[in-house]
Amino acid sequence: CIMRKVLLLVVTLVSLCSYAQKGEKSVNLQLGYGTEIKNVGLGAKFAYNVTDAIRLAPSFDYFFKKDFVSNWNINVDAHYLFPIADKFKVYPLVGLTYSSWKVDLGGAIEDAIEDMGGYIEDDGEDDGGSLNVTEGRFGMNIGAGIQYDINQTWGLNFEFKYQIIKDFNQAVFNVGVVYKF
Repeated sequence: CIMRKVLLLVVTLVSLCSYAQKGEKSVNLQLGYGTEIKNVGLGAKFAYNVTDAIRLAPSFDYFFKKDFVSNWNINVDAHYLFPIADKFKVYPLVGLTYSSWKVDLGGAIEDAIEDMGGYIEDDGEDDGGSLNVTEGRFGMNIGAGIQYDINQTWGLNFEFKYQIIKDFNQAVFNVGVVYKF
């Protein structure tokens, strides 16, 4: 019984020490969903293990235009890695974000005027019948993720983060493929 406990302790310590290596790098390609924009997007992330347990992860996400609105954000997150099984790691994350939102009505104004039977008179200015507004803000990220290592080079990743940004708060869900080098 004591021998079994000692063996379990040794296996646990070895797994804790071998789950990540200082200096390990990876790139992620990810598919995401933003709850405020209510649409999918694509992203990329670079991750670097500063220590065996602490990883820095700058990333970029672009959410496709929906209802005339598009969104992109740049993030720098810190992960604290916890091994939960041989190939699984979970991590809480905190970080900073810059989020840019664009409303691009394009020719929608001109189309709306035509749909109304031309009841609105043209003011004579050539604005192309379009309206573009872009707003960007800094904020914070808080969330968590899980990574499954398929082998020493490839892995899968799921991450949830909540972006706290004045007037632009949103939850972001990402699933991705990890390539470690």
